[in-house]
Parts: sequence; structure tokens; C-alpha cells
Amino acid sequence: MLKSLIVICFSIFPLSLAGRECVWVLGKVECQNDPTKNLNVEIRVWDRDGPGPLQMIDPDDLMGVTFSNDDGRFQLDGCGDDFDWIPGVKNVPEPYIEIRHYCNNEKGDIFQLPEFSTFVPNTYDIGTIILDKETRGTKTTQKTDPTQ
Repeated sequence: MLKSLIVICFSIFPLSLAGRECVWVLGKVECQNDPTKNLNVEIRVWDRDGPGPLQMIDPDDLMGVTFSNDDGRFQLDGCGDDFDWIPGVKNVPEPYIEIRHYCNNEKGDIFQLPEFSTFVPNTYDIGTIILDKETRGTKTTQKTDPTQ
């Protein structure tokens, strides 16, 4: 009984010291050379954790995943937890977006956007991302969050 109580205490304690934040992301991805490839582009939002070699110990956490519709539009939501290593200092997630697509070749490509810090109740709008190789990563529209 005592062992069970100790295990439960140590299981719950770390959760109470974690910074939990959620994100809402929307946008559009576009393959201009072949618009049929706009459908089912995989969009993931990750929480960046350990830098460099620490990735083996503390890999990035998947916060959420979705797929684009036939015109490339998508909505994505997810939440992440980061352990508060220093008492009293909140460690919030560092979200970034990864786009997996087959716009340029049959093997596929992965395109990564930089970290952002827009959390619920605000929505992070990435605008339209052109995925064709010639203009890879071009943002055609970008809405900014007035609270930042």
C-alpha cells in the first residue's frame, strides 16, 4: 500500500510542475505546379525540447497533426507540456510547424517553419505557403497577431 502511494505521489507531482499551453493554427499550403497535390498535405505542430545532442534524451513532442483539404486549407490544434525545471519559472512550450508534402517529388519533402509564441485564445495564421521547389517556403500572406 505504501509503495503504491509513493508511486502515485511521484506520478502526479511532475504534472503539477509543467507549463501547459495550447495552440490553434490555420493556413493554406499550395502546390502551384500541380494543384491536385494540395490535398492531404500533412501539417504537424511540435514542441521543441532539448537542443542539439539533448534531442536523444528529450526529443521534441508532437502537439497535433492534421491534413489539408483539396484547396490546401487546414486547421490544427494541439497542446504541449514542458516541465518547470526552476521553481517559480514557467517553462512554456516552443511550438513550430512541420509540413510534409509531395509537391516536388515522389519521395516527399519536409518543410519547417520557425518557432512561434501565439497561444490559445489567439490563433496563429500562417497565411499561404507555396511548396513548389522554385519558391519553397514563400509566404504569400501573413496575418499578424496584434497582441504580440
